Amino acid sequence: MKIECISSEKLRDRIDSGGEFVAVFSTKWCGFCRALMSELERSQADFVAVEVDISSDDDPAWDGFGVSTVPTAVLFSSGREVSRKRPGYDGLRVRDLKSLYDRSRA
Repeated sequence: MKIECISSEKLRDRIDSGGEFVAVFSTKWCGFCRALMSELERSQADFVAVEVDISSDDDPAWDGFGVSTVPTAVLFSSGREVSRKRPGYDGLRVRDLKSLYDRSRA
């Protein structure tokens, strides 16, 4: 699966377009983030995902999207947040993103 890395400004445009996708908020320095993105790129997941790099401490996504830990995955659909998954003790895995997506279908 090819993962597009976008800025938080481009994320707003993507949300406004009204599509359905999972946004993974990550930073360059986060080992869990790198592991998740690597696993996601190797996966055959059936959902659209984008990586939102918020490495800067003053990135508006930290407050504007309520991100307090990374990686945080947020499912957007029809221009709004549907669900969110924060990392556990061992970070996030593709199975966590899949369950986030599947729960929205139930």
